[in-house]
Amino acid sequence: MLWRLIFQSVPVVAWCAACLFAVRPLELSRPRSLAAAAAFAVAFGKFAFFSLAGGDGFTPELPAAAIWLYGWAYAAAMALVAAAVAFAAADGALRIFGVRVGVRARRLRMAALAALAAALAAWGVFEGVRTPCVRRLEIPCQGLPQSFDGYRIVHLSDLHCSTAARRGRFERIVGRVNALEADLVAITGDFVDGEVSRRREDLEPLSRLRARDGVLGCTGNHERYWDWPGWGAALRSWGVGFPEESGARTVRRGGDAISIGGIRDPAFGEYSPADAPKATAKAFAGAPDGAFRILLSHRPYTETTGSAAADVRLQLSGHTHGGAMPGIGLLVSYTNEGHLRGLYEFAKGRFLHVSPGTGQWAGFPIRLFNSTEITELTLRPAGAGQTGQ
Repeated sequence: MLWRLIFQSVPVVAWCAACLFAVRPLELSRPRSLAAAAAFAVAFGKFAFFSLAGGDGFTPELPAAAIWLYGWAYAAAMALVAAAVAFAAADGALRIFGVRVGVRARRLRMAALAALAAALAAWGVFEGVRTPCVRRLEIPCQGLPQSFDGYRIVHLSDLHCSTAARRGRFERIVGRVNALEADLVAITGDFVDGEVSRRREDLEPLSRLRARDGVLGCTGNHERYWDWPGWGAALRSWGVGFPEESGARTVRRGGDAISIGGIRDPAFGEYSPADAPKATAKAFAGAPDGAFRILLSHRPYTETTGSAAADVRLQLSGHTHGGAMPGIGLLVSYTNEGHLRGLYEFAKGRFLHVSPGTGQWAGFPIRLFNSTEITELTLRPAGAGQTGQ
């Protein structure tokens, strides 16, 4: 896969940059230069080590602490190299004006940068693995019946159950969700990284999720990678419904209705990008006329999926992980129609909520300025205002 090739190539490029811009300017002795280059090679060898020791470069069967520790070393080395490249460029610019930064100053600067990179990476690992907090939003929904005023949806996404995110984490998440006593729980894909036989016990706490109108989900791209028939059966046995398979779910309050539909992630290859609008429209086949439409779609595409044309009033998505950290977020936003995290009005009176993720992928367990989240969405008829905390 292309993304695997990218993740495997980046460390090689980063190591070359480390040798040129982080090690060479320090003018160390040959043994010390080789030791520094070797240390960077070890840090950037994360995916290779995971493959050899854990059986898979992205979801290794290793203790969680080992995955977090290597994630920290990898992220710290990446941050240090990025800073070294930036300062090397600054030093080059100063030389144009006859100013040369001495070796001692460069060494002291590199030591300070290394300490800062290590601290930032440690914080990033903590943000990636800690139990997510609850964030509350009110959404002014055009066309929402008054009988659904105050309807509360808990939005989860990108749980990524793996050896780095085990049963205890999901027990804590379920506890926080159930304490909210929501009307509906929606989980927008990427439930798990691993085989059913290995991760079923870890993810089983989802069977205790409770909401007045049930728990609904949709597939993400990672479901395509990990035996979806097996996981789909397990999740359904735990009470998670999938409208993309069973048809739109209708919830009624007296004579009013909302309809929750879902579409399968494009990774399954069931439709081309050109046919995505048809899949979205089909998601609401059989829905009551005039029902307020909510779409569950893992990727935060609204133009590609033709969400407005399908009369979707509220779309719930994930996939982006909030961009993980500054810099990477720009690329993630560009590849997801400009969406990263939070609430967007993708057409007049139509909203998209992008979860930054309730979990974190073991292949990159780092977040900076971008925490995981359990989101409680309270729906209000248009004109009632919008607040968040």
